[in-house]
Amino acid sequence: MRLLLLAVCFILTACASTSNPVKSDNYIRTTGVGNTYEEAKNNAFKEAIEYQVGVVISSERETYNEKLIKDEILAYSSAFVDEYKIISQQNIGNKIQVVADVKLSLLKLSDRILAKGKDSKNIDGVKHDVQYKSFIENKQKGDQLLASILNDYPKRAYNITQSNYVLTIDANRNQILTVPYTMQWNPNYIASFKDATRLVSDGNLGFLERNGIGQKYPGVVSIEKDNYYFNEHVTPIKIVYGMLDGNEPFINMELKDNRNQTQYSKCFVPKIKYYQFGDGSYGRKNLYIMPHSSERSQTTITIQQHSRLANIMKSVTTIQLSVIPRKLCAPNS
Repeated sequence: MRLLLLAVCFILTACASTSNPVKSDNYIRTTGVGNTYEEAKNNAFKEAIEYQVGVVISSERETYNEKLIKDEILAYSSAFVDEYKIISQQNIGNKIQVVADVKLSLLKLSDRILAKGKDSKNIDGVKHDVQYKSFIENKQKGDQLLASILNDYPKRAYNITQSNYVLTIDANRNQILTVPYTMQWNPNYIASFKDATRLVSDGNLGFLERNGIGQKYPGVVSIEKDNYYFNEHVTPIKIVYGMLDGNEPFINMELKDNRNQTQYSKCFVPKIKYYQFGDGSYGRKNLYIMPHSSERSQTTITIQQHSRLANIMKSVTTIQLSVIPRKLCAPNS
């Protein structure tokens, strides 16, 4: 049995780098080392982010018979570099060491404003370039965090339990194979998905928005009563495409022989909806997930006399139901 363990934990200031960052006047003094000046500077930025807001680590582990076969570590921080000052720079062997004072801002930007000018004409292009690159880098890490969850959709997102099959004869003397099942969300998957969505979301509704006056968030993901708002289309669209675009959950029935080889398979559409997607007010994209949705139903196939399937049935030893994405279903399913 294969088991996916998705763990999300916070590494707080106790796990900060051994360079011992020091905070003063909203700046964090950190040290970065690298093969180039840019690499050393960026490492100093990363030290500041880890010290100030922590790094979220998503550990995706897949085990088989308790043996680890996959371990992917992803880091995500909810801040970007706002300002910085290079204090010193020196060569240490074949490496470059940079000491910098770094000021951070949260990724949850109000009205998507990255920076504001201090006067009507002058602009600090270097500073804004650093701000934007730092912002994009952290957003991309957030995308990776979501991807580590969505890559397992729908295979591990749902639990399906099959009951004892029933074989009957219809009025035309054909065999009818029926397999009852129960299907529902995997609560562990919902918990991991909710954690990841919360971490990469941009904020909550203000008083006016809660009362229907204006909407500054173009995207929202709702998991039952919990709402997660986004200042952009990119992240919610990634989530939606992770669940749509051929990834819709279908039930797959496989008939296997004594060598565990699939001799016949057929896909079935679940009887109920486990989520809804649509356009809300002000053009906002809404994804609503119903984590307590479940169904009790059955899959049924007709085995006609003298058919290829009737011949295959003689070698079948196992019936297996699973949840797979629609795009993996055979065209005639």
